Amino acid sequence: MKTVLGYIGLGNMGKPMSRRLLEAGNELVVWNRTISRADDLVAAGAKAAASPKDLAGQADIIFICVSDGPTLKKVSLDERAGLVSGLKPGKIVVNMSTVSPAESSELNSAVEKRGCKLIRGPVTGSTALAENGTLGVLASGDRETYEKILPYLEQVGKNQFYLGDGEQAVVLKLAVNTMIASTMQMEAEAVVLCEKAGLDVAQVCDVIAGSAAGSPLCSYKAKMIAEGIYDPAFTVKLMMKDLDLAFDAAKQYGVSMPVTAITRQQLQAAAATGKEQKDFSVLTQVLEEACGYQR
Repeated sequence: MKTVLGYIGLGNMGKPMSRRLLEAGNELVVWNRTISRADDLVAAGAKAAASPKDLAGQADIIFICVSDGPTLKKVSLDERAGLVSGLKPGKIVVNMSTVSPAESSELNSAVEKRGCKLIRGPVTGSTALAENGTLGVLASGDRETYEKILPYLEQVGKNQFYLGDGEQAVVLKLAVNTMIASTMQMEAEAVVLCEKAGLDVAQVCDVIAGSAAGSPLCSYKAKMIAEGIYDPAFTVKLMMKDLDLAFDAAKQYGVSMPVTAITRQQLQAAAATGKEQKDFSVLTQVLEEACGYQR
């Protein structure tokens, strides 16, 4: 019998990942709070579920990609319509959402009580990488279960990392996001320094991207920063959420994160000046304003 996949959460990352699974020839059932986001997937052959519980009843492997912990709890643990209430023994849940270790552990306990397994599978990379299937997938949980679902993970991510049998993937995803956020703050400082010295911002961004200090992130964001148009790929609001989760983990493990703290304050400045729904690379504009620079 063919394995049926389910996908809950069709946002900026979930939508392209679910499309990759469908285009690979899988039978796919989808659900999203705004159901119209599933219309094109349904037109392409997916089936729309009435609720997360309904989806769990139809699918053998259920992927989740939602915005935050409270949303994860709502779609998974709601007694009336949550996916856990629809699980039958032997099913597999893959949580690709960025949440705290505690929120992930709560979901794991609920899933295991139903005789099922949870794989933590957050991803690294941009929406563009989600669309072309070259994301990095960080995974932890039961190793045998991971091996079973690896072919499906490979359909959404080029780079696969199995990290352990617990919450390791969740912690590493938060750690990576602290570096991503701080990289954008460092680039903001470099760009504004150069702007005020009379250099061309587009050229500055190109040089940074190609330098020893550059990274794929700097390349992704070069055009956005150069044009000063910060349409959201990953919002200020979501990045603040992730840094707050990282601070919670840092408290748990006794780690100091001073650079992350400074970056979090700059993101707060972005939110306070009406930029909460802008891409987090708007940190450059925040610093321009603070330094009295106007393009």
